[in-house]
Amino acid sequence: MENASKALLMAAGVLVGVLIISIGVYLFSTYAEYSSDTYKKMEATQIDQFNTQFLKYYRDFNDVEGPILCTAHDIVSLANLAQENNKKLEIDDLTKYDINTRYIQIDVDKKIGNTKLNNLEWESNNDLKLKFLQTSTGYYICKTNPIISNITKRVCYMQFIEYNP
Repeated sequence: MENASKALLMAAGVLVGVLIISIGVYLFSTYAEYSSDTYKKMEATQIDQFNTQFLKYYRDFNDVEGPILCTAHDIVSLANLAQENNKKLEIDDLTKYDINTRYIQIDVDKKIGNTKLNNLEWESNNDLKLKFLQTSTGYYICKTNPIISNITKRVCYMQFIEYNP
């Protein structure tokens, strides 16, 4: 009888131990899932904030309010932002956007002399951007939908044209 009561105590101890371990595993997985969700939300917020800097210059032509008009200064600011992004990420071997990378390209459908304003993000402030600011009159609009990478979820290409109402 004495051995039976010791066996029951041992079995109860094992069950309590398994219960405590099960609760620990449950809490660990719950907190890990919460942490993962929080990280994903933070990352999505950062991407949205980044994209907003570019997308605030785009509105669909069919929108009741019409397209958003921007100046040459706005476009140069976007090009500087893209250049800053590309330098920060050390992307110096690309000259055309690729949806698989974080490279950002800004084009303007305009020529200055014989030079077309492609890859405005690579130009230094004193060169083509300055000529663009000096020769630009009027407003520009985003020509097509900005291209957003399906992989990085970030804007990777915008093209602007002169606005002629």
